Amino acid sequence: MSDRPILLIDGANLFIRSWAAFPTMSSHGHQMGGCIGFLKSLKKIVTEIQPSGVYVAWEGGGSQRRRNIYSDYKLGRRPEKLNRFYGDDIPDSEENRKHQLISLLEMLKNVPVCQVYASDCEGDDIIAFMCNGPFRDRSKVIVSSDKDLYQLLNDNTKLYSLHKKRIVDALEIFDEYRIKTKHFALAKALCGDPGDNIDGIKGLGFKTAAKKIPLLGSDEELLLDDVISYCQVRIDESSVYKRIVQEKEILQRNWKLVYLDGSMLSATQVSKVQHAVDTFIPRTNRISLIRLLIKEGVTDFDVEGFFYAFNCIEDVRLTSGD
Repeated sequence: MSDRPILLIDGANLFIRSWAAFPTMSSHGHQMGGCIGFLKSLKKIVTEIQPSGVYVAWEGGGSQRRRNIYSDYKLGRRPEKLNRFYGDDIPDSEENRKHQLISLLEMLKNVPVCQVYASDCEGDDIIAFMCNGPFRDRSKVIVSSDKDLYQLLNDNTKLYSLHKKRIVDALEIFDEYRIKTKHFALAKALCGDPGDNIDGIKGLGFKTAAKKIPLLGSDEELLLDDVISYCQVRIDESSVYKRIVQEKEILQRNWKLVYLDGSMLSATQVSKVQHAVDTFIPRTNRISLIRLLIKEGVTDFDVEGFFYAFNCIEDVRLTSGD
């Protein structure tokens, strides 16, 4: 087994960022920035990191389990569903991005990349399961700009930040926030996440949380009850401590929403993800990718350079006619 890392890519996150960063118009007059930008970013990251394998985790319509816990979770921003790629049992995708996304999914079938998907879950949960399950002891690099995934970073796991355009590790996250990555979910439960419509403690951000609750910067094992107990004995010292104690139930709800360990996946979802990982055989089909690009009116994409970047992938098989 290679000691080179594997890539675990937050597919929706990379697609959305590519949509904005790569304004690409096809010869048919269609915007193709999300699709072609994704491929260009993928080539760049693979070239830099030289992974032994690449796995792309796709959103599956959002987490029904989280919505059952909190009905307003991510209210108004439910993610794409991918029916045309994964089967008729999945409802339609959002119309404004459907064409590019489906085109990308088809193109990636011809690349030595494992696409992983399960209905009614989030890409973060799939990545968390792969980190804690099949790839627990492997060197890994997660590709995303989502701070939610900081909690997964450890000695075996780093993150390629799409914002910083480089790898960051647990030590750098600690230097920036003074919070250990293994306590990042606790910090987020306290601070909330406006983007996901999760209310936190009023007046509490990550840096304030690190100052008020230095336990978050420690190496010791830590539970939410430990944080609340810490605040209870100091309740007269700060209104922040008082609010944390008073809003215990909200914090318990938040913890369930933000903690990533794969437990938000059902047995059926776990089985589907595990099957995708276990049965994946990396393949290339240049001719098929070229045909898809021509069909979409994309004539200036460097196909040979793109596939050259994937020479680092182990045990790649060429499709007949490639």
